[in-house]
Amino acid sequence: MAGEMKSMKDEIAVIRNLLREQNERLTRLEMENNALKITVSKLENDNLLMKDRLEDISDENKALKLEVSDRRQVTTVLEDSNHANMDKQEEPSGAFGENAVHRRLLLPDAGSPSTTPLPVEPVAFYAYMSKSEPTPSNHHSLIFDMLKTNLGNGYNKFSGTFVAPSAGAYVFTWTINTNPHGAHWINLMVNNVIVGGTVSDTQDTADFDSDSNTAVVVLDQGDSVNLRTTLPSDRAVLVADVHAFTSFAGWRL
Repeated sequence: MAGEMKSMKDEIAVIRNLLREQNERLTRLEMENNALKITVSKLENDNLLMKDRLEDISDENKALKLEVSDRRQVTTVLEDSNHANMDKQEEPSGAFGENAVHRRLLLPDAGSPSTTPLPVEPVAFYAYMSKSEPTPSNHHSLIFDMLKTNLGNGYNKFSGTFVAPSAGAYVFTWTINTNPHGAHWINLMVNNVIVGGTVSDTQDTADFDSDSNTAVVVLDQGDSVNLRTTLPSDRAVLVADVHAFTSFAGWRL
């Protein structure tokens, strides 16, 4: 009888060990499954960002083709004009020549100032971050590398800085997305002088935060404008994905 009881206890102990090993294996599989889900999610986001980049390249290619076509048309017009001037005969003398002189006298003096305003080239840019940026340090310049619009070529997507191609009044607007339990202090800088700012604070909440601001400033040609952090971030991530764009834009009035 004692032998049978010992045998049953041994079998129960073996079964318990098997159950424990199975539970540990299930826990490991669940952790691996969660890690795979995170990896797949990141790959999907990277894929969407790559699609956006391909669209940007396609748009830039179309713009370059249009610019080449426009320049070819201008070249053709100039060549036709040169040929016409070379083929033009001397004006006849006599009464017809006198009439031509009178007509020329009625034209405005070439040296007098023109009252027609010169056309103003548009200046505008819009860019956003292609990936999130964790815990940026103090006085960290933000770089918005996905450039969608850059009329006037004033914005540099590698440095995150806009340089005014001409003097005038400019509007700047920006949006900063922050993860839960974090905080960002962001300032708009003109020649390293603070002219605007936002605060994103979710340290006491479990929600994401999105903050925007707008500033109108008068710039001289060559003035530089960028966004930077004012204080170091603690556990704060600048969130950037296909659903929450951390962006920077500006245009001349």
